[in-house]
Amino acid sequence: MELVSIITPAASDVTDVPSGNLTQAVPDTRTRVIGIIEIVLGLFIALVFGLGCGSAPKSTLSFDPVNLTGTIPWHLSPVTVPTALTNIILGAVVALVGVFILVKSPKRGVMVFFGFGAVLFFFAVLLWAARTPGPSYIGFLNLTAVLVGGASIAMVLIFGSLSGILCERSGVVNIAIEGQFIGGALLGAVIASVTGNFFYAAIGGIVLGGLLGLLLAFLALRYQSDQIIVGVVIVTMMSGLSSYLNLQVLSPYPQYNVGNQAPLVAIPGLAKIPILGPVFFNENAFFYVMILLVITVSVGLFRTRWGLRVRAVGEHPKAAEAVGISVVRTRYRNVVMGGAVAGLGGVAFISLHGQFQPGITSGYGYIALAAMIFGRWRPSGAVAASIIFGLSVYLANNLQTWNIPIGTEILQMFPYIITIAVVSGLIGRVRAPAADGIPYKRD
Repeated sequence: MELVSIITPAASDVTDVPSGNLTQAVPDTRTRVIGIIEIVLGLFIALVFGLGCGSAPKSTLSFDPVNLTGTIPWHLSPVTVPTALTNIILGAVVALVGVFILVKSPKRGVMVFFGFGAVLFFFAVLLWAARTPGPSYIGFLNLTAVLVGGASIAMVLIFGSLSGILCERSGVVNIAIEGQFIGGALLGAVIASVTGNFFYAAIGGIVLGGLLGLLLAFLALRYQSDQIIVGVVIVTMMSGLSSYLNLQVLSPYPQYNVGNQAPLVAIPGLAKIPILGPVFFNENAFFYVMILLVITVSVGLFRTRWGLRVRAVGEHPKAAEAVGISVVRTRYRNVVMGGAVAGLGGVAFISLHGQFQPGITSGYGYIALAAMIFGRWRPSGAVAASIIFGLSVYLANNLQTWNIPIGTEILQMFPYIITIAVVSGLIGRVRAPAADGIPYKRD
């Protein structure tokens, strides 16, 4: 039996075809649903955020540097646009993208179109919120600040989604990402406070995350415990432990939680590019590590012998064992690696926020899992989904400061509503690795 034939369904992620006609694929329901969502979204933007705000308001876009102590990009003057007309145009573009998806039914790049529409939707919300005259006292939109804030949240989600991909491509569900985030953030805050060096904090987060991954793998593979329950137990354990340590150690000894933030590392020349420079080329070291991890995991899973074996184990473990691949060893290795990546993500989170507080990760581990599912267990798809979720979380956390006529509670629900929509299949069915979450028993 050839190894390539074992993983053909996972490698192609194709839609099943009817047995009577192998030449014509079944129409992708997911593609149709996304097209309809884009059209509805476009109409909503045009009617509510465009015509709904009247013809008088204007929105001012500024491109000021976010951190005056960092590399200052080349100056761009503020731009003022008519809010209604701009949002009507944005809505029309999103609706046309939906029509294109419905008519052409592209087999690739559907999530790119969806992400494009989602980004335009968020941009329309920001223009509507910052309009003058309007309910906000701010009166302008700092586009650079929004992109930098969304990118920082997306970075953490990408670490979590890569952790989930490494685990689930080998057949183990990692619900414990949230717990690994908590552990990495707590230990990272302590080590960074004591040493003043985030490199040591990153090593600590990687080790702790790997140990939590080892615990998950040991219980799930050795004793074949329910992987979902084990993951929830680890999250609950880390949540309770972090609260206890915060009360008993960090509160009475604040020198162990001083609130350090990782310094920015500017790439010469590129960091001065307006808008994009502060977002991509003037970040802390964890951002660049995240980019390297995305490339490494993508190439490793789909261009190497190791990745071929991992996907074989996640699809058909018995067939993989038959050709000499150790299923248990492969799963152990991937779950530990996934835990280490999530632990590093926890340190990356604390490098942005400084001080550790109980509940600081705010369910980011579960949102990262949703991004992984949204991206069809592929690093590239998970990155696109994480960007969408990152922007939604940023808006939920910041739009309330603009006095818009939407309750704070509704705004805070927004990213989790998207999460529910993704994991419930509202935007179409997605196919997980065939052996994902199924205990492996040797004959």
